[in-house]
Amino acid sequence: MSGTRTSTTISELVIEAAAAARSEAVAREHGRLSPATHVRTLADAGLGALRVPTEFGGAGGTVSELAALLIEVAAADSNLTQIVRGHLGFIESLRLRSPGDGRDELLRAAGRGELFGPAASVRAPAKPAPGSTALVDGDTELIGSGDDLRLSGTKYYTTGSLYADWINVLVPADSGFTEAVVRADAPGVTVTDDWNGFGQRLTASGTAVFDEVPVDPGHVFDRDSVDRDAYLNAFYQFVHSATQAGIARRASEDLAQLVRRRTRTYPLAAAPQPQDDPQVLAVVGEVAARGYGARANVTALAATIDRFHTATTESRADRLTEVVIESAAVQVLNSRLVGEATWYLFDAASASATDADLALDRHWRNARTVSSHNPSIYKARVIGDHAVNNRLPQSPFQK
Repeated sequence: MSGTRTSTTISELVIEAAAAARSEAVAREHGRLSPATHVRTLADAGLGALRVPTEFGGAGGTVSELAALLIEVAAADSNLTQIVRGHLGFIESLRLRSPGDGRDELLRAAGRGELFGPAASVRAPAKPAPGSTALVDGDTELIGSGDDLRLSGTKYYTTGSLYADWINVLVPADSGFTEAVVRADAPGVTVTDDWNGFGQRLTASGTAVFDEVPVDPGHVFDRDSVDRDAYLNAFYQFVHSATQAGIARRASEDLAQLVRRRTRTYPLAAAPQPQDDPQVLAVVGEVAARGYGARANVTALAATIDRFHTATTESRADRLTEVVIESAAVQVLNSRLVGEATWYLFDAASASATDADLALDRHWRNARTVSSHNPSIYKARVIGDHAVNNRLPQSPFQK
């Protein structure tokens, strides 16, 4: 991406890139074809630079602007929003950190259109780091001192890192955890697309191996802020929720098109044409309504996150609490709404909707997979615990 672009310009370019990706989404799903070209087009359009401050070459856009684009891109191909989720969260982390040479260098890289991918979690069973759950391993190590740092270990669920220029690796440390950021093409880095989930098949959420990878000391960041971790956990979930909303929108559009083109109906139908059948139309409406609700939830959450960023020092803690609780609530709601929508749609087209060439099943599979990454049962408990006991969850990255 060359030169600083405005949020409006980026939005126009991203929408154009999403339209190009949309037309080939079913073919990619059938052939398990890499979306790498579309990922690069979105990066060049400025999706990853939208939230980068203007002084680093980004647009300094709002989370509300980002939400609208994420829903647009997810409606085109939900793999694409999942792929950039790690990048978007890392940019938020850098924004919340104090200025410094390493931090500023990475923000400038993002402003140029370079992408960051995550490497935090591991497969189960894992060897837990002391004081953590098995989600994060204790095997990944940052060895050495001063200017001679080396990173070794293996990670899984490294969504998007196959398409990234940089990888942000979570590493256990004496104080809790640190993040070591390395070039994806550095010696000793290997990323493999061995993701075997039934949904989000093209996100390359597979294995990353680090074998004594050199690390710039300026690219090591402590996870030393409880508030920042709370915000990031909520923000990462916001991206998932936006992806769900995009899936529901595309499912609704695909269903309307399918019913519009149907030429036969069922013997018990209330009308000779599906386009006039009140029961079929009601299903289409129910799916569309759930999609609308999912989008409205994300829009409201994005506005809450924006209020956090503009809050005064005195009100910042309250605004952060709102972000944490509302993000959890939107996950609970969208997981339910989008799951229902992508399952219910098949009632409007009977067996015709199961034609593999249509790939309508991808909407349910993708929605279910996104909903499974951070199980909503835990988020519902967080909401209830806060409502009853005024408690918030503790960060898993703090000792």
